[in-house]
Amino acid sequence: MGKYCFILLSFLFVCFGCWGHASSENEIKSLLEKAEQSLYSNPVQSAFFAQRAYKQTSDVSQKIHSLSLYAQAERLLGNYDGGIQALYEAAEMIPQDDHSWKGKIYNQMSISYCSLGDYTKAIELNDEAMAWSKVENDSVNLARVYNNRGIIHIYINEFQQAERFFNLALEINRRNKDLKNIAANLNNLCLYPGKLDMQIRWISEAIVINRNLNATWSLSENYNNLGRLYYYQKKYPQAIVVLDKAFKLASKVGAKGIICDNYEYSAMVYAAIGNYKKAYEKQVALYTLSKEIQSSNKLRMVEQNMAEKRLLFQQQETERKEQEYKIAQLRRNILTIVIVAFSLAIIGLLLHQRFKRKKKLQLINTQYLLEQSEHEVAKLKVQQQKMELDKTQAELETNKQEITDFAVFLQSRNEVLDKIRDLIKESYKMEGTELITHLKKINAFISQHQNGEKTNNMTLQHIDEKNQEFIKRLTLRHPNLTQGEIHLATLLRVELSTKEIAMLTGTTPKTINMNRYRLRKSLELSAEDDLVTYIRSI
Repeated sequence: MGKYCFILLSFLFVCFGCWGHASSENEIKSLLEKAEQSLYSNPVQSAFFAQRAYKQTSDVSQKIHSLSLYAQAERLLGNYDGGIQALYEAAEMIPQDDHSWKGKIYNQMSISYCSLGDYTKAIELNDEAMAWSKVENDSVNLARVYNNRGIIHIYINEFQQAERFFNLALEINRRNKDLKNIAANLNNLCLYPGKLDMQIRWISEAIVINRNLNATWSLSENYNNLGRLYYYQKKYPQAIVVLDKAFKLASKVGAKGIICDNYEYSAMVYAAIGNYKKAYEKQVALYTLSKEIQSSNKLRMVEQNMAEKRLLFQQQETERKEQEYKIAQLRRNILTIVIVAFSLAIIGLLLHQRFKRKKKLQLINTQYLLEQSEHEVAKLKVQQQKMELDKTQAELETNKQEITDFAVFLQSRNEVLDKIRDLIKESYKMEGTELITHLKKINAFISQHQNGEKTNNMTLQHIDEKNQEFIKRLTLRHPNLTQGEIHLATLLRVELSTKEIAMLTGTTPKTINMNRYRLRKSLELSAEDDLVTYIRSI
């Protein structure tokens, strides 16, 4: 019966495990779909969904996909440096033989470099993306590559080349019936001087498509370009109306790049109708926002950060290998000790057996010689056997206790090592002040398991001594706090978690949470205020 129960429980465990995994996979796919759907209607929300998917998934392809969507959203919002950093991280993850993702990521990197003014790098990456897309026969991405190549040529005033690439992209997208990218191609065909009537028809078609797709970002870009075309036709009132629409839509989604273009076109229109004050205001706004998103140091800092991350990763790999070597060496030492102890135990057992045999022979000889004292001999024999039994039992109990203590020691040590390893893993993606703070946590955890309660008390005393100035400021601002609340605030200030504080103070996490609640009330904080942030601001 017990065997069947065990099999049934195992089956249920496997089923629930598979169900949980499937649910997690479905949630990640849902997040990626939401990020893709809201990319042009709400880039901020798209970036949020992409970040959540990245944190929850362990699949490499899904991580690359989430970073790609996040980078697109950041670029639409005008945060080019953040987008490029995400693309570099994605490029690091791409397997050597995955040409499809290489084409997509390099294409996104090329348009980001173009936005930051590095056209040579942009063309170089675009060529690589084009090559990989052709190798994979990926017509969808190839059309995007052509479209981005056209944009790069517009930035360097090569309009004929730009038109050629836009038409190639448009031809592929019409064949694939890809409405979103058709609208993008039509919009881009209106970015350079041409036949105004034809361009207005193209941009009007793009507006209809994007309005039906609810693509707010693209729609704001369309209205921007329509306003510029009206300016060229000297239809200034119509230009102001559509430019106002573009500004509202771009502001709604936080599209800084489009807002910059809007300021530029609006300044041109207001200058043309003689409203120089308004034109000047637009130019000032354009200069301020352009300076914000086109900082010359941003790209260099991103590339430097990526190089530092790679170096840090190599250092961490070296440290990890050294740690593995030390653990393996420790295991070998423990195995040697166990073997030696086992050998000594066997030798001791053999000696004990030999001693027992010898004593038994002596008893037999004594019995033969002292037949007249059989009763006394029998009594002595019983006593001797009892003594031996007690001795053996005592030895067994001692061995059992030693083995138990040793097992507890090993388990405790392994739990500590596992915890330290988990904490170190959490620090892989940290840097700066956050990394230093996290290392302090690791140090506190190690110290706790080295010296026990004495170390805990010394740690608490050390924290209080190091935060005397903070305690003075805290009591000056909140004179009614109790000593316990001041002590808890000091521990929270050094960013110890509830569990760590409970371990240091010898209480339970539930008690610490209750004390945190009371401290919030004493500090008169609202529900929106973060307790630790407020304490660290004092």
